[in-house]
Amino acid sequence: MKARKSLAVLFCAAVLMSTVSLEAARGKAQRVHLTSPSTVAGNELKSGTYVVKYEADGTNAKVTFLQGKKVVATVEGQLETRQNHYARTQVIFKTKPDGTRAITEIRFASPDRAIVFKE
Repeated sequence: MKARKSLAVLFCAAVLMSTVSLEAARGKAQRVHLTSPSTVAGNELKSGTYVVKYEADGTNAKVTFLQGKKVVATVEGQLETRQNHYARTQVIFKTKPDGTRAITEIRFASPDRAIVFKE
């Protein structure tokens, strides 16, 4: 009887930890499509579809842009929690005087987070 209780407690703890891990991982990888060449924190990105992954340490985020399995750029950004809930992931640009576009922010759909980049 004691062994069953221990196993039940262990099983519940494992399920809870798995659920927490899945929730923590959710939203940390999103697809974005760039319709024109852009830069992010000084790194050039060609037009195309990217998977954007990030690892956060507080508000500091290490952001990786991948095409397929190839890492195209790894940059630093600031993770912000927003009041707005975005229906879809959005890439926010700033057009420079020379006409090039720089990514200043990526707003993630669910959860309500954004990563802000400095040029």
